[in-house]
Amino acid sequence: MKISVIIPVYNVEEFLEECLISVVNQTYKDLEIICVNDGSLDNSLKILEKYAEKDKRIKVINQENKGLSGARNTGIKNSEGELIAFVDSDDWLDLNYFEKLCEALTESGADIAASSILRTRKNSSKIRIKYTEKRVFSSLKEKLEALSIPKCCYVWNKLYRAEIVKSSPFREGVFYEDVLWTPNVVKKAKSIITVPETNYYYRANSKSIVKKKQTKKHQIDSYNAKKHLINFYETNNLTLTKKQKTITKEQKYLFNIPIIKVKEFENTQSYLLFNLIPIFKKKIKTPIVKENTFFVWEPCSQSHSEVVPGFSKYLIDLGYHVSVLVEPNRIKEGLFSKFQNENLSLNKMTRKETKEFFKNSFLTNSKGVMVTTVGKICDCVHYDEAYRAFNPEVDKKKLLFVEHESCFAVDKNCWKENLITLRELSYKGAKSVVVNPHYFGEVKITPKNKEITNFISIGAIKPNKKNTQMIVNAAEKLVNSGYKNFKITVVGKGDIKHLPKELRPYFDIKGRLSFKKMYEELENADFMVTSYNDYDPEHIRYNTSGTSGNFQLVYGFLKPCIIIKSFAPINGFNSENSIMYENDEDFVNAFIKGIEMSESEYLNMQNKLKEYENELYQKSLQNLRELING
Repeated sequence: MKISVIIPVYNVEEFLEECLISVVNQTYKDLEIICVNDGSLDNSLKILEKYAEKDKRIKVINQENKGLSGARNTGIKNSEGELIAFVDSDDWLDLNYFEKLCEALTESGADIAASSILRTRKNSSKIRIKYTEKRVFSSLKEKLEALSIPKCCYVWNKLYRAEIVKSSPFREGVFYEDVLWTPNVVKKAKSIITVPETNYYYRANSKSIVKKKQTKKHQIDSYNAKKHLINFYETNNLTLTKKQKTITKEQKYLFNIPIIKVKEFENTQSYLLFNLIPIFKKKIKTPIVKENTFFVWEPCSQSHSEVVPGFSKYLIDLGYHVSVLVEPNRIKEGLFSKFQNENLSLNKMTRKETKEFFKNSFLTNSKGVMVTTVGKICDCVHYDEAYRAFNPEVDKKKLLFVEHESCFAVDKNCWKENLITLRELSYKGAKSVVVNPHYFGEVKITPKNKEITNFISIGAIKPNKKNTQMIVNAAEKLVNSGYKNFKITVVGKGDIKHLPKELRPYFDIKGRLSFKKMYEELENADFMVTSYNDYDPEHIRYNTSGTSGNFQLVYGFLKPCIIIKSFAPINGFNSENSIMYENDEDFVNAFIKGIEMSESEYLNMQNKLKEYENELYQKSLQNLRELING
């Protein structure tokens, strides 16, 4: 069988020839020697070319520097052998190395053969792993122990069947890639065999990154790699010692001297001075996780939290336990005051604690995460950036993103059709997964008020805003026409300064309210007032690439809305479930229609709105089910 020997090469002119000599002179001759020159700046390439001229089995591949993982992946893609081995370019082998390993694989039918390891220094050597007999191991626990994992997660010193390697690319752009790769490949192997009487010689490098000050990148990658190992053992029901489960989270230096070391064991971080003297401990907060948990995370601290109950309800209806992560103040304000369910958990974690959790967690024990405002973890254009908010080991299929404004990505040709939007888009043909979150809990669906018709406007108000002035003008025209059996409840930031004295009795300015109080105001209202127009750039998006939170409240509280006709169809409104008007001049007539509407007419309008809400809910539920199931 042909063996593809993959040798990544980067600035190793001092040791490269010793490595190549040990490979080309192997007693096993059916070799394909793939040397990947990974952007070397020294004479490594010249050395490779010299040996390639002498030995036709050597294939030299040049590439820009991609790191060790990138070089190995290039070698794998270009390999043709039935077996694959990795050799680091500053190491070397016994001359019978491949003969012994190939013979053991052939005899045993195993997928991986492993040799002994000698760690060498300038004037000394030390046995790292010593095998004294051929032995086959089949259970995962036995395989890991035989290979001295987790202590020795080495890629080299092994011969692999090619199909296992080719289905397991190395993660690029990270350090400690061996730790991420080796346990998973060992798990795939049906069995491994240990091989005596041959050695892999590993050169201990005094300039190794573990011997000098760790950069932030090295520290993060080291932490993630060790977390990966712990997670691997836990998910496979294997045990680690306390020492093996204690990992360094961070080191703080003073003049290249490590002063503070932060160590983590399970959910506790310990701060040590000079790695000896305990300073203090900190408990790491983690969200509630049960069987079948799906996280709903709203990363925005100010806006969009109103969508969280609705998305949570869909996931509960799909059979999940939902663990909610929002700014704690939103919970205090009663975001879920009308929504209780045994499969709903609300977490008291700050944004910083939540972000740290997602950055460090592998989400192994959860079914997925819905990020309800993806624009807070990326720029609304480059959605691949959103994945950086999570640990790189997380399965991307578990992550669902909600986008509230699609035009930026569509304009840049970066839009992704698996993004969730609250409404069907009408912008340059863009498609999305429509899931409309309009459930707020067990709200009171109330009939029309008998004495005073209560119109409610929700959103920021400013005296100089066109839509604010439209509402004031409508109130003035109503009063002048003799209508006095109405009021306009205004919820939102800002105020209406210099409101005419004669109109003040008809306005109830609430300002910004908690969710609990806003829900109460909605229950007591009759009609939701929207004052959009199709010539205001701020409003046009509610008819094309985005949507308004007001519509979710209309659906959820069954409050018929006053809406301009051109904005009605795409948002599910018609003359049977809403009061439509043609243009700004017709705005006041919509109020009059609402005031004069009978209780039975109002009930009929609510029932029609309920029909649309039911249809929207079921369609959204199905869309989300299909998205999750892939």
